[in-house]
Amino acid sequence: MRSIFFKNNFEYKLEVEGEQWRQGEQIKGKLGIRNITGSEFNIKKLQLIMAHGLKKVIKEKGNADWEIHEKILISQNLSVQNSFEQNWDWSFNLSTDCPITDKYGGLFLLFGGDNVLHEGGRLDLYIQLHPILQNFLQTFTTQFRFLEKYQKRRADWTEIKLVPPDSREFPNMDYVCCFMRIHQECLEVRYRFKMSGLGRSGQQIKITRKNREIEQSISKADYYQQGGFPNRSCFRENIDQALNIARPEVIF
Repeated sequence: MRSIFFKNNFEYKLEVEGEQWRQGEQIKGKLGIRNITGSEFNIKKLQLIMAHGLKKVIKEKGNADWEIHEKILISQNLSVQNSFEQNWDWSFNLSTDCPITDKYGGLFLLFGGDNVLHEGGRLDLYIQLHPILQNFLQTFTTQFRFLEKYQKRRADWTEIKLVPPDSREFPNMDYVCCFMRIHQECLEVRYRFKMSGLGRSGQQIKITRKNREIEQSISKADYYQQGGFPNRSCFRENIDQALNIARPEVIF
Protein backbone atom coordinates (compact mmCIF):
# COMPACT_ATOMS: atom_id res chain seq x y z
CA MET A 1 0.00 0.00 0.00
CA ARG A 2 1.12 3.57 -0.50
CA SER A 3 0.03 7.14 0.12
CA ILE A 4 1.46 10.41 -1.25
CA PHE A 5 1.12 13.82 0.37
CA PHE A 6 2.26 17.25 -0.91
CA LYS A 7 3.11 20.09 1.47
CA ASN A 8 5.34 23.19 1.20
CA ASN A 9 7.18 22.18 -1.97
CA PHE A 10 7.76 18.60 -0.82
CA GLU A 11 6.39 15.25 -1.83
CA TYR A 12 6.03 12.80 1.06
CA LYS A 13 5.54 9.17 0.09
CA LEU A 14 4.64 6.38 2.48
CA GLU A 15 4.97 2.75 1.39
CA VAL A 16 3.71 -0.15 3.52
CA GLU A 17 4.39 -3.85 2.96
CA GLY A 18 1.15 -5.82 3.00
CA GLU A 19 -2.56 -5.10 3.01
CA GLN A 20 -3.79 -6.40 6.38
CA TRP A 21 -2.31 -7.47 9.71
CA ARG A 22 -3.21 -9.27 12.91
CA GLN A 23 -2.70 -8.07 16.46
CA GLY A 24 0.88 -8.78 17.53
CA GLU A 25 2.39 -8.65 14.02
CA GLN A 26 4.92 -6.21 12.59
CA ILE A 27 4.12 -3.46 10.09
CA LYS A 28 7.00 -2.08 8.05
CA GLY A 29 7.78 -0.04 4.97
CA LYS A 30 9.52 3.09 3.71
CA LEU A 31 8.94 6.82 4.14
CA GLY A 32 10.36 9.06 1.42
CA ILE A 33 10.64 12.79 0.82
CA ARG A 34 11.41 14.67 -2.40
CA ASN A 35 12.08 18.33 -3.07
CA ILE A 36 9.90 19.22 -6.06
CA THR A 37 11.24 22.80 -6.43
CA GLY A 38 14.54 24.31 -7.48
CA SER A 39 15.20 25.85 -4.06
CA GLU A 40 16.87 24.72 -0.85
CA PHE A 41 14.75 24.19 2.27
CA ASN A 42 15.18 23.09 5.85
CA ILE A 43 12.77 20.60 7.41
CA LYS A 44 12.54 20.85 11.19
CA LYS A 45 10.96 17.45 11.68
CA LEU A 46 10.00 14.41 9.61
CA GLN A 47 7.90 11.91 11.54
CA LEU A 48 5.62 8.91 11.33
CA ILE A 49 2.84 8.27 13.85
CA MET A 50 0.51 5.31 14.36
CA ALA A 51 -2.74 6.49 15.92
CA HIS A 52 -6.34 5.42 16.40
CA GLY A 53 -9.13 7.54 14.96
CA LEU A 54 -12.91 7.40 14.64
CA LYS A 55 -14.34 7.42 11.11
CA LYS A 56 -17.26 9.67 12.02
CA VAL A 57 -14.99 12.34 13.49
CA ILE A 58 -12.63 12.16 10.51
CA LYS A 59 -15.56 12.51 8.09
CA GLU A 60 -17.02 15.51 9.93
CA LYS A 61 -13.81 17.36 10.79
CA GLY A 62 -11.36 16.15 8.18
CA ASN A 63 -9.12 14.87 10.98
CA ALA A 64 -9.61 13.20 14.36
CA ASP A 65 -8.79 13.61 18.00
CA TRP A 66 -6.07 11.07 17.46
CA GLU A 67 -5.15 8.54 20.13
CA ILE A 68 -1.41 8.07 19.58
CA HIS A 69 -0.03 4.53 19.95
CA GLU A 70 3.48 4.74 18.47
CA LYS A 71 5.67 7.39 16.86
CA ILE A 72 8.98 7.53 15.05
CA LEU A 73 11.08 10.65 14.54
CA ILE A 74 12.56 9.90 11.12
CA SER A 75 14.76 13.00 10.87
CA GLN A 76 15.06 16.57 12.17
CA ASN A 77 16.74 19.76 10.99
CA LEU A 78 17.13 18.20 7.57
CA SER A 79 18.64 20.42 4.86
CA VAL A 80 16.97 19.58 1.56
CA GLN A 81 18.81 20.60 -1.58
CA ASN A 82 17.43 21.04 -5.07
CA SER A 83 16.13 17.69 -6.43
CA PHE A 84 16.87 16.03 -3.08
CA GLU A 85 15.20 12.64 -2.57
CA GLN A 86 15.66 10.14 0.27
CA ASN A 87 13.86 7.11 1.73
CA TRP A 88 13.97 5.71 5.26
CA ASP A 89 12.98 2.24 6.46
CA TRP A 90 10.60 2.06 9.40
CA SER A 91 8.67 -0.57 11.38
CA PHE A 92 6.05 -0.76 14.11
CA ASN A 93 5.33 -3.82 16.26
CA LEU A 94 1.61 -4.08 16.91
CA SER A 95 0.78 -4.97 20.50
CA THR A 96 -1.26 -8.12 21.05
CA ASP A 97 -4.11 -6.00 22.42
CA CYS A 98 -3.98 -3.14 19.92
CA PRO A 99 -7.29 -1.86 18.47
CA ILE A 100 -8.78 -3.90 15.64
CA THR A 101 -10.40 -2.22 12.66
CA ASP A 102 -14.17 -2.04 13.08
CA LYS A 103 -16.98 -0.03 11.50
CA TYR A 104 -16.35 2.84 13.90
CA GLY A 105 -12.62 3.36 13.38
CA GLY A 106 -9.16 1.88 13.46
CA LEU A 107 -5.43 2.52 13.34
CA PHE A 108 -3.93 4.99 10.87
CA LEU A 109 -0.41 5.91 9.82
CA LEU A 110 0.12 9.69 9.84
CA PHE A 111 3.21 11.10 8.17
CA GLY A 112 4.74 14.48 7.40
CA GLY A 113 6.31 17.43 9.21
CA ASP A 114 5.75 19.29 12.49
CA ASN A 115 1.95 19.31 12.46
CA VAL A 116 1.47 15.78 11.19
CA LEU A 117 -1.67 15.16 13.30
CA HIS A 118 -3.57 17.83 11.38
CA GLU A 119 -1.75 18.54 8.13
CA GLY A 120 0.10 15.35 7.22
CA GLY A 121 -0.55 12.40 4.99
CA ARG A 122 -2.75 9.56 6.17
CA LEU A 123 -3.12 5.85 5.48
CA ASP A 124 -5.63 3.59 7.22
CA LEU A 125 -4.61 0.11 8.36
CA TYR A 126 -6.75 -3.03 8.44
CA ILE A 127 -6.09 -4.86 11.71
CA GLN A 128 -7.70 -8.20 12.56
CA LEU A 129 -7.89 -10.30 15.69
CA HIS A 130 -4.82 -12.06 17.07
CA PRO A 131 -4.70 -15.67 15.69
CA ILE A 132 -5.33 -17.12 19.16
CA LEU A 133 -8.40 -14.94 19.65
CA GLN A 134 -9.63 -15.87 16.19
CA ASN A 135 -9.27 -19.57 16.98
CA PHE A 136 -11.04 -19.09 20.31
CA LEU A 137 -13.90 -17.34 18.52
CA GLN A 138 -14.11 -20.05 15.84
CA THR A 139 -14.39 -22.67 18.57
CA PHE A 140 -17.32 -20.72 20.02
CA THR A 141 -19.16 -20.52 16.69
CA THR A 142 -18.41 -24.01 15.34
CA GLN A 143 -18.46 -26.17 18.47
CA PHE A 144 -21.32 -24.40 20.25
CA ARG A 145 -23.12 -23.06 17.16
CA PHE A 146 -23.25 -19.44 18.32
CA LEU A 147 -23.71 -16.73 15.69
CA GLU A 148 -21.31 -13.79 15.66
CA LYS A 149 -23.07 -10.42 15.30
CA TYR A 150 -20.18 -7.95 15.47
CA GLN A 151 -16.63 -7.20 16.58
CA LYS A 152 -15.60 -3.81 17.89
CA ARG A 153 -12.98 -2.13 19.98
CA ARG A 154 -13.82 -1.53 23.64
CA ALA A 155 -10.96 0.28 25.44
CA ASP A 156 -8.08 -2.24 25.54
CA TRP A 157 -10.38 -5.15 24.65
CA THR A 158 -12.18 -6.49 21.60
CA GLU A 159 -15.89 -6.90 22.20
CA ILE A 160 -17.68 -9.64 20.28
CA LYS A 161 -21.43 -10.16 20.45
CA LEU A 162 -22.64 -13.76 20.03
CA VAL A 163 -26.21 -15.03 19.77
CA PRO A 164 -27.00 -18.57 21.03
CA PRO A 165 -28.39 -21.28 18.73
CA ASP A 166 -32.13 -21.84 18.58
CA SER A 167 -32.20 -24.76 20.99
CA ARG A 168 -33.36 -25.78 24.45
CA GLU A 169 -29.85 -25.60 25.88
CA PHE A 170 -29.91 -21.81 26.44
CA PRO A 171 -33.63 -20.85 26.51
CA ASN A 172 -33.07 -17.86 28.82
CA MET A 173 -30.03 -16.36 27.09
CA ASP A 174 -30.59 -13.42 24.75
CA TYR A 175 -26.92 -13.06 23.84
CA VAL A 176 -23.41 -12.97 25.27
CA CYS A 177 -20.76 -10.29 24.85
CA CYS A 178 -17.20 -11.57 25.05
CA PHE A 179 -14.44 -9.11 25.84
CA MET A 180 -11.15 -10.70 24.74
CA ARG A 181 -7.47 -9.81 24.57
CA ILE A 182 -3.96 -11.24 24.77
CA HIS A 183 -2.33 -9.32 27.61
CA GLN A 184 1.10 -10.13 29.02
CA GLU A 185 0.90 -13.43 27.12
CA CYS A 186 -2.35 -14.47 28.85
CA LEU A 187 -5.63 -14.97 27.01
CA GLU A 188 -8.15 -12.98 29.03
CA VAL A 189 -11.89 -13.35 28.45
CA ARG A 190 -14.78 -11.57 30.14
CA TYR A 191 -18.24 -12.98 29.42
CA ARG A 192 -21.34 -10.86 29.91
CA PHE A 193 -24.51 -12.92 29.48
CA LYS A 194 -27.77 -11.09 28.85
CA MET A 195 -30.45 -13.28 30.46
CA SER A 196 -34.24 -13.12 30.51
CA GLY A 197 -36.84 -15.10 32.40
CA LEU A 198 -40.09 -14.92 34.32
CA GLY A 199 -40.14 -13.11 37.64
CA ARG A 200 -42.75 -11.89 40.12
CA SER A 201 -43.40 -8.22 40.85
CA GLY A 202 -46.09 -8.06 43.53
CA GLN A 203 -48.98 -10.07 42.17
CA GLN A 204 -47.80 -9.86 38.57
CA ILE A 205 -45.60 -12.23 36.62
CA LYS A 206 -43.41 -10.43 34.09
CA ILE A 207 -40.26 -10.90 32.06
CA THR A 208 -37.11 -9.87 33.90
CA ARG A 209 -33.69 -9.24 32.38
CA LYS A 210 -30.30 -9.29 34.02
CA ASN A 211 -26.62 -9.70 33.29
CA ARG A 212 -24.43 -12.53 34.51
CA GLU A 213 -20.68 -12.25 34.21
CA ILE A 214 -17.65 -14.49 34.51
CA GLU A 215 -13.93 -13.96 33.80
CA GLN A 216 -11.21 -16.36 32.64
CA SER A 217 -7.45 -16.09 32.23
CA ILE A 218 -5.66 -18.77 30.19
CA SER A 219 -1.87 -19.03 30.19
CA LYS A 220 0.24 -19.29 27.05
CA ALA A 221 1.28 -22.80 28.10
CA ASP A 222 -2.39 -23.83 28.00
CA TYR A 223 -3.66 -22.06 24.88
CA TYR A 224 -0.80 -23.39 22.73
CA GLN A 225 -0.25 -27.07 22.04
CA GLN A 226 3.18 -28.59 21.62
CA GLY A 227 4.45 -27.42 18.26
CA GLY A 228 2.84 -23.99 18.58
CA PHE A 229 -0.67 -24.86 17.40
CA PRO A 230 -3.77 -23.34 19.07
CA ASN A 231 -5.23 -25.64 21.71
CA ARG A 232 -8.86 -25.93 20.66
CA SER A 233 -9.57 -28.49 23.39
CA CYS A 234 -8.55 -25.89 25.96
CA PHE A 235 -10.79 -23.30 24.31
CA ARG A 236 -13.73 -25.70 24.22
CA GLU A 237 -13.37 -26.60 27.90
CA ASN A 238 -13.19 -22.97 29.01
CA ILE A 239 -16.13 -21.88 26.87
CA ASP A 240 -18.22 -24.82 28.09
CA GLN A 241 -17.38 -23.93 31.70
CA ALA A 242 -18.42 -20.32 31.15
CA LEU A 243 -21.69 -21.36 29.47
CA ASN A 244 -22.72 -23.27 32.60
CA ILE A 245 -23.77 -19.96 34.09
CA ALA A 246 -26.40 -19.64 31.37
CA ARG A 247 -27.79 -23.17 31.35
CA PRO A 248 -31.31 -23.59 32.76
CA GLU A 249 -30.45 -25.62 35.86
CA VAL A 250 -28.37 -22.80 37.32
CA ILE A 251 -30.43 -19.78 36.25
CA PHE A 252 -33.78 -19.76 37.98
